[in-house]
Amino acid sequence: MPDIFISHSNEDSQATDFIVAALRRAGYGVWVDFENIRGGAEWLCEIEAGIERCEAVVLILSAASRQSRWVERECLYAYQLQKPIVTALIADVLIPLHLVNIQFCDLRERRSGLAKLLEALARIQPEGEPREFVPAAVSRLPLEANFFPYLQQLPSGDVAAQVARDLFHWARQSADDLVFGGAVNPGFHSRVNRDSNGKSKLVTVFSVWAYRRRPSAQIPLDLLAAHAPFARRAARRDILRQLNQLLPRESRFPAASCDRRPTFPLLHLSDAGRLEGFKQIAQDIAERLRQP
Repeated sequence: MPDIFISHSNEDSQATDFIVAALRRAGYGVWVDFENIRGGAEWLCEIEAGIERCEAVVLILSAASRQSRWVERECLYAYQLQKPIVTALIADVLIPLHLVNIQFCDLRERRSGLAKLLEALARIQPEGEPREFVPAAVSRLPLEANFFPYLQQLPSGDVAAQVARDLFHWARQSADDLVFGGAVNPGFHSRVNRDSNGKSKLVTVFSVWAYRRRPSAQIPLDLLAAHAPFARRAARRDILRQLNQLLPRESRFPAASCDRRPTFPLLHLSDAGRLEGFKQIAQDIAERLRQP
């Protein structure tokens, strides 16, 4: 059976002890730092060696480990060595961007979760040859591959992810540039080229943000104010008026939002008519920005 490296926070010692004991009862060799680092040993070197020698990594995910830089580094190093990683979720936390696409077992219900963890590990076959080191095998920043699975964890996540994918694929066809960004709040930005005085500049038409409480689309009217014809307040007010037509009366933006960044909950765009209306507003903004 493959040896297992345990990536965890010291704050989760009770859950770690439970998982380590269960794995050993199942016949696995387990590497865990509070047992396997010798006195006086170089700590980082021992951690790296433990990951290099293991056949799989079990990440014990909690609020504490999610915030731990060392746990993140261990997982990134395991990714670079192409080691299988299985997440053991022990608390109500979001799975980070760089982990959302790997398999996880819900150990908030310990017995059923433990059974799934053992099943996942049983499917891992030991490798005879060392795996090749792959630099930058995973990104801590949002990408197309991890943004939408991350979004699915948020409130109304399935609907929000569906709307966001629709906007993303539409923007891929209609925008001049589509870029992901944001470390705290992941998002993507649809931008167009604007030519001014012989120079070309990318201007954001709309963004989609994975805000934890309310995933949203956003039109940055305050930034558009730097470009004709939206330097005129009347032009920005017209955009705001069109956006308000897509919203229930109680959710509409106040007039002052024409100088801000009105944020449109993705849940409101689950209706096909509203979604097409939002796209039309974005398309009109893009066409007017492209005009000389």
